[in-house]
Amino acid sequence: MASSLWGRCFSRVCLCRRAGPSGGRHYRAALCTELQRPLAIGEVARRPLGPHEVRVDVHFCGVNFADILVCRGQYQGRPHVPFTPGMEFSGTVLETGTDVSTVKEGDGVLGVSHFNGMAEEYIADQKALWRIPERVSLREAAALPVSYGTAIMALEQRARTRPGETVLVTAAAGATGLAVIDVATHVLQAKVIAAAGSDEKCKLAMQRGAQSSVNYRQGSLKEAVRKLVGSAGVNVVIDTVGGDVFLDALRRSMMPSFTWHRANPRAKCSSP
Repeated sequence: MASSLWGRCFSRVCLCRRAGPSGGRHYRAALCTELQRPLAIGEVARRPLGPHEVRVDVHFCGVNFADILVCRGQYQGRPHVPFTPGMEFSGTVLETGTDVSTVKEGDGVLGVSHFNGMAEEYIADQKALWRIPERVSLREAAALPVSYGTAIMALEQRARTRPGETVLVTAAAGATGLAVIDVATHVLQAKVIAAAGSDEKCKLAMQRGAQSSVNYRQGSLKEAVRKLVGSAGVNVVIDTVGGDVFLDALRRSMMPSFTWHRANPRAKCSSP
């Protein structure tokens, strides 16, 4: 997913690590110096660590839709140029602040950031880093925080999904959609209806654990979901598409009284 987005929306930028010790006063980063223009490689000055901060030798960085938007000037947060995109990354700990207790030098870690991840080094608060289990590669770990963090937040904290409930997820073959399928099916023991825009994408969603799939390019999402679940509807909808797909999922495919997740996670709302 990340490599596909990068190829379509960013010109090729190679940030190959230089040989030798990493103790210099500068490191290299991918810089957005002008909106809607290709990224450039530039030198960034190192800064000292704070007591709770960790310096990470970045090996991999995920490419998310937010990175594309911010480089176009279309994201809700608009950093001043020049800036470095990159919201999730993985690497090894180079150095720790005096009060860091969660990781140590040499640990493999993954982290989330408010951009700045597409660089040779990143300084993170220790609370924004997690040690990577041995069975997970650095490459795989770099793509986990944003998609799986979103899936867990939506399914567990907002929807409070229970075993046996039915979850409808749109854009099911995207990074977030696949994470929702994984968490809902294999962790929360829910049933998943995957909605996507092509048969190929529906097939991928089924391979990842969805029990049913709907190609919403071939007809009404409303009618397709009703054929699968009847008048009872679904318990949870996770939508990342918007527009008509969102309206179909929210207003037409749901049960007459469904859980609508806003500030109050269990608030009830009547479906029109």
